[in-house]
Amino acid sequence: MATTAIARNIPAHVPPELVMDIDIYNIPGGSEDPQGCWRIFKGHGPLVWSPYNDGHWIATEGKAVFRFFRDPEHFSSSALAIPDPGDRMLPIQADPPEHAKHRANITFLVTPERVEQLEPRVRELTIELIEAFRARGECEFVSEFALQLPLIIFLEMVGLPLDDRLMLRDMIERFLKAQDGPTRYAIHMEVHHYLEKWVNLRRENPGDDGISRIIASTIDGRPYTQQEVLETLTLLLHAGLDTLMNMLGFIALHLARNPKDRDYIRANPSKIHNVIQELLRRYTGPQLGRRLAKDFTYEGVTMKKGDMIMLSPFFFNQDETTLADPDVVDFERQNIKHITFGSGPHTCAGALLARREIMIFLQEWLTRIPDFVVDPERPPRLSSQAQNSVEALWLKWPTAAKPA
Repeated sequence: MATTAIARNIPAHVPPELVMDIDIYNIPGGSEDPQGCWRIFKGHGPLVWSPYNDGHWIATEGKAVFRFFRDPEHFSSSALAIPDPGDRMLPIQADPPEHAKHRANITFLVTPERVEQLEPRVRELTIELIEAFRARGECEFVSEFALQLPLIIFLEMVGLPLDDRLMLRDMIERFLKAQDGPTRYAIHMEVHHYLEKWVNLRRENPGDDGISRIIASTIDGRPYTQQEVLETLTLLLHAGLDTLMNMLGFIALHLARNPKDRDYIRANPSKIHNVIQELLRRYTGPQLGRRLAKDFTYEGVTMKKGDMIMLSPFFFNQDETTLADPDVVDFERQNIKHITFGSGPHTCAGALLARREIMIFLQEWLTRIPDFVVDPERPPRLSSQAQNSVEALWLKWPTAAKPA
């Protein structure tokens, strides 16, 4: 049972036996195994209540998480963060049918044709970033690669200056590390004001860049408002940057610790897509909140309208009832299923581009730096919060490594 200090965040409709005195932003073991620490909820539920962060439900079984993601009628995306900081991003925080209308205004950035067009640039940039530190025999992977690649691609896609990437990187890093709603909102507004400056400039001098096209978007026959443009661009920045950054970080960490898996990837280039699916399944990224749009009863537990609930893809991706040895990375698995990119109408629109960037990273990194390890003198910094994160990852390799 929760302590007296936080008992006020236990509503009358929450059965006392479902209360767990655990803060999802401070789960024991989260700094060692950001995904695995969520096993603390296994055997409880399928719903439990955390009295921290204003109080909220947690779905603790894979089938429940999968179902709730696909039920926007009851589980609204109007609030994604717990506690809700009051900001908004489009289209991810719109519910059907408005969601599809807003989503249609960003898909031009990530259509299959556009991803094919972007591939040469992603490969060129990947090689350029790797070669900048390869001869040195070491790097801090997050700041020197995992953050740089998606950030530069985002800036080029929407038409923002590359000179701003250090400033934006600082904003995003502070946003990801913020552990309270007011701090996250303040940083969100920094990003908002930065983007607003460029939106105003594009309104005066439109071009064929991503910002200009989003400004020209319409919904239900009317032009996008200034606020809708900013909400859309903010989402694109976060979704295209922090999610992929952490995916790359976890993949690099896994491969640094598992040389046999590096060998497998190099020896089986035709199986690269299965490799990516398995890595994405094992290393989930964000946990996503939902707000109850109406009362809903699940397996005898009633959640009330307005309640918040946290949905972690971990419970589906590593469900022992449907998957053998779920914590083991096995590139020979068949029919790999995961919801790392979400499920239902809010499945990540940029999933195809993210997979392509991961594929190119694996191909080019393992060609140029085939053997690498985690620096034994500088252990990685990991965290499990709203986003499972690799905050810092120092890697080392023989300086004699050369392209094959």
